[in-house]
Amino acid sequence: MSMTNRKYRALFIDVTNKKYWVEDYDIDDVMGPIELGVKLHLERYASWKKPVYHPDNALILGAGILAGSKLYGGHRLVAVFRSPLTRGLHVAAMGGAAYQFNVNADVIVIEGKSDKPLILKIYDPGDGNIEVEFHEISETEVINIWREYNGLKGVYALQEYLSEQFKEFYEETNGRSVLTGPAAKYTSLGALVSITLVKGKIDWGSEEYAARGGPGSVLYRAHGVVAIVYGGKYDRTKKFPPELVDTSKINKLFTELTGKSYITMVIESGTKYRFDPKRNTGGTLGGNYPSLKIYTPMFNWNMIYLPVELREKLHELIMKHIWEPFNKEAIETKSWKTCGEACPLACKKVRLGKYKSDYEPYEGFGPFIGVFDIHEAQKAVELADAYGFDAIETGQVVGFVFDALEKGLLRPEEVGLARKPVFDPHEFKLEDSRINAELAVQILENLAWGKNPLLKLIGEKGLRSAAKILDILYEDRVRSIGTRFSDLLVYASFGEEGHITPNYYWTPGMVAPLPVLGRYWTLYKGTFLDPEQFAEKSFTRAIKEMWSDNGGFCRFHRGWLEKTLDKILERFYGIKNLDERYKAVYRKIMEYQDLASARPSYWDSKKIIDYLANAAKEYGNEEWASKFAINKEKAAMEWWTKFYKKLNELIST
Repeated sequence: MSMTNRKYRALFIDVTNKKYWVEDYDIDDVMGPIELGVKLHLERYASWKKPVYHPDNALILGAGILAGSKLYGGHRLVAVFRSPLTRGLHVAAMGGAAYQFNVNADVIVIEGKSDKPLILKIYDPGDGNIEVEFHEISETEVINIWREYNGLKGVYALQEYLSEQFKEFYEETNGRSVLTGPAAKYTSLGALVSITLVKGKIDWGSEEYAARGGPGSVLYRAHGVVAIVYGGKYDRTKKFPPELVDTSKINKLFTELTGKSYITMVIESGTKYRFDPKRNTGGTLGGNYPSLKIYTPMFNWNMIYLPVELREKLHELIMKHIWEPFNKEAIETKSWKTCGEACPLACKKVRLGKYKSDYEPYEGFGPFIGVFDIHEAQKAVELADAYGFDAIETGQVVGFVFDALEKGLLRPEEVGLARKPVFDPHEFKLEDSRINAELAVQILENLAWGKNPLLKLIGEKGLRSAAKILDILYEDRVRSIGTRFSDLLVYASFGEEGHITPNYYWTPGMVAPLPVLGRYWTLYKGTFLDPEQFAEKSFTRAIKEMWSDNGGFCRFHRGWLEKTLDKILERFYGIKNLDERYKAVYRKIMEYQDLASARPSYWDSKKIIDYLANAAKEYGNEEWASKFAINKEKAAMEWWTKFYKKLNELIST
């Protein structure tokens, strides 16, 4: 059966001239936000040759063509933009935010720059004719709202304000918002945030962040948009045949394709995120800590230098004071939520009725910065979330500052602190978690509001460029201590200035020379393979992750999605050869990175090379461990070069 609707519809909003219009694309050319983003940035906007905060750095924010169907996990909003951190084209995604996007469009394209901060309101009365309103608000008022509104801060305060201003709209349409916080104004680490609303009121614990690479900073600083309010009465299900909107017919379809009913496939493939009876836990936090064990990132990646016995001792602290309380407060209480769409995985594990507890934020403001108590880490996590930070990147900002303070490269007063953290793993005690958490909160306050010159430098330029500047500013300290600021960091590097820090996994795949990182477009298992094999597996993984991202699907559903999506698209849309299609998109992304001078570049930090060398030893690759032991720098260059050569061969074939 083929479908009659073969269009992917984009709503363009020019915030300079306060105009909007719709453009349709044939799905043979564009069927998702990544394909549209790559096309527009390369062909229409040529954003690669302009500053990252230029109005032509269009923010593409949209869903896949199956949003509105009854397939679980298919309602992500995916952002495509030129990143102020990597300097190249980047992708970020948030779950559930397209579930309430009941308008006759699949994607929004924001272009231009408003003189005053804007709140965009997008509405479809049900007839398919979209209406966009442009509500101006003074920057002073935005800042005051972020500081506090009805007892809330940041994005929560902004949503509270919007819930009052657009009360009837939210109630009438079951609408939702995309928000920015002060991190979007004062740093390049700003996220896009969306919270499930129940009749306009915040449903605590359901917050979603499209954060990696700074999309919130692009929305606010390049376009002057502080929030997007959307909702409508358009019935998107009418675009689909019964096989994609009728539950019994979906089950029949999946039984035909896989031999199993749909709900069985979903539950089996999402066990980790829902509930794993083998470990009696669930969610990313519950699943990752017992799996990662002594490979858990700790103390700004300095665990790579620690003996196994000490890492085991530290991991015991994690299990007793982070993992066990999490299970008691979130798993045993069955306080589980979704991101806003109907989904049986209910991956949001909410502690104490309010605190969404995922691995990455609690790791970034937990063991990574020397906090081994979940209730102490919670203080920094909640503030970072409220201010609209990318928790992964910002956790590594705090870790870097703590490391520099511990080594004497910085002094506490230079970053607005009253004392040093406790950052020596050999001397660390559980009660030191409180000290480190309180210092992290102070750093976040200073960073979010641009209060401290050194933190402002890091927030604006990003860690890689800022570290190089600090190496020059504090040249005498660097010389006397014998360590550069740059050598405290682990990141994937792009061109001369671009970077992104890894997700919290100790694996070469997170820093390998790939055109898009900071996401899971790589082999991210704890392993060390020969570079050609690693490149091949990483490339394959990147293409499969694009199945999810361009399709607007949650990667927690990848277990069933990657077995069926190509068959579904061929049957109902006539789309064939999904892998080949996305290889072409990947090739275009690499072309863009080249034009933007943001291609993968060789590592320029000692710790990155140590991260690699010690991984070869830890994961039992004797050949490469031996090469690193003989000449670390030479081995790293060989691994990088062979990986990148193989990647380019794969892209070009």
